[in-house]
Amino acid sequence: MRTKLTTLLLMLFCVVLAMPASPINNGKEETLSALAQLPVAGTTMNVRIYLKSYSTPQEAQQLHSVLMDGGPSALLKTLKKMKPIGRIEREGTVSFYDFKLIISTPTPTGRRITAVTDRPMGFREEAFDTRSTEYPFGILQLDLKDDKKGKEEGEGTLIYAAQIKGLNLDALNVENYSVDPVKLLGVRQL
Repeated sequence: MRTKLTTLLLMLFCVVLAMPASPINNGKEETLSALAQLPVAGTTMNVRIYLKSYSTPQEAQQLHSVLMDGGPSALLKTLKKMKPIGRIEREGTVSFYDFKLIISTPTPTGRRITAVTDRPMGFREEAFDTRSTEYPFGILQLDLKDDKKGKEEGEGTLIYAAQIKGLNLDALNVENYSVDPVKLLGVRQL
């Protein structure tokens, strides 16, 4: 599990630095839908993912430098100050997560979207200083490819609560608060 998370975030901060920023549908907001399979007894819910824009390689590099120089707390503080450029929400509700960094990188079969944010914490969580407050980041990863109709489809994961402990030359050290991330099944472009 930790190896997958390490690979995910290593790609976020390393691969993206070499990739040019790619536009989203000629400047239009992208909307994706998915079935979120929660790790709790097979519970599912429909979610929508809205992508307004992508982060530039310079923005990704700046956040990488913040993490390297100031650690996870500095990265968290920086993310809190950034404007959202995308979000994920349960269908029929208001935004669940507002993403601050969104990267799209080409893959052999399509593209991978990775998004990072400071996660929202509830009043009780912060008031009682529960263990989950030590996991202040949210991370989304989608693997998409074109279907026969020219629309994108795929699957992904959402790590609701994560720690980003550090980055060395080989790997980013990430820990997930829960045992398994939320699986995003049947991701499709609307």
